[in-house]
Amino acid sequence: MRMLPIAAGLLAIVVLCGCKSPSQSDPVRPPFQLEWHLASEKHLPGFVEMSNLEVVKGGGKLWVAPDPILRLSDITNAARSNSGDKFLYLTVKVSSRSGLQSDTGSHLRDLLALMLKGQIVYVAILVAPLSQQMIVRIGADGISEAQADEILDAVRANGAK
Repeated sequence: MRMLPIAAGLLAIVVLCGCKSPSQSDPVRPPFQLEWHLASEKHLPGFVEMSNLEVVKGGGKLWVAPDPILRLSDITNAARSNSGDKFLYLTVKVSSRSGLQSDTGSHLRDLLALMLKGQIVYVAILVAPLSQQMIVRIGADGISEAQADEILDAVRANGAK
């Protein structure tokens, strides 16, 4: 019982000095969001409206499927092209390839939106089923150099887990 006043006093000092536990001082960063969604220029049932988009000329609208067909966790490697062209090559995990091929094969000539941190940053037209690799243009109507660097870093960090 003699220790109770001492413990209460120490607790009061800790509270008054504003000391924080490590979990309070280091907020948990949300996971990096990198997703590919089927998209449409027309409203489709279940699709979510995205408006005022820089990737759509004139700040127009796109509708995206609520569930992504590919996520950061489906990517095993990322690299910039070595030639003069500016592309980011993303290698898809073997376990994700058949699903991606099926999803994209049944949506040829439809749009595919790359979403970075919840925002559409790039839109492509599906001209062939995708399975092993995703290719994203950098610059001139593609993603920015900074976005490419963010994606490269996120893929590397995700692979280190």
